Amino acid sequence: MRGDVRTLGCQLLAAPGHKGLLGPLGTGVLYVAPAVAGQLAPLRRGGTGTRSDEETQPDSLPEKFEAGNLNLPGIAGLDAGVRHLAAAGVEATRQHLERLLAPLLAGLAEIPGVRLYGPHQAAGRGAVVSLNLAGFEPQELASLLDAQWSIQTRAGLHCAPRMHAALATAPRGTLRVSLGHFTTRDEIDALLAALADVAAG
Repeated sequence: MRGDVRTLGCQLLAAPGHKGLLGPLGTGVLYVAPAVAGQLAPLRRGGTGTRSDEETQPDSLPEKFEAGNLNLPGIAGLDAGVRHLAAAGVEATRQHLERLLAPLLAGLAEIPGVRLYGPHQAAGRGAVVSLNLAGFEPQELASLLDAQWSIQTRAGLHCAPRMHAALATAPRGTLRVSLGHFTTRDEIDALLAALADVAAG
């Protein structure tokens, strides 16, 4: 998703580094608009290295929110991920994911017992697909796909318990298939074949 904080009128914008930005776990981006920076207090204090003679956290940004040592290896990894995506092109990456989503969604719709959550069309949707398969708990299905076909998915509530409550999928959640920049059409076909085998018994 391409966006400009000025156009969007954002005061705060947070993004995890380990998802679409291809960075390591524990990294991310936080934009704080100058107009609200003074209203926010840091959660941690001390060890900024910029004003060691003072006992309070600096008011200047970004030091105000950067107590302690920075995760420099993680930041370097996030930088590499963002540079890779910038070189590949955001639009080209979006088109790649949409080309994979179309056959995935169409194939899932043909498998008996599969229930899809979210839009059933590839255009304009994110590259994360949640589903359930009748007769299987999401965790059981994820384990089966991993053990028999080496296909990695994620099962559960996906850090969104209220959404699962609204979808009536709590407490077991769903199976989540997340497509990425490096996902191939062969991997989509392998997933569909595996799910069809499981559904057929």
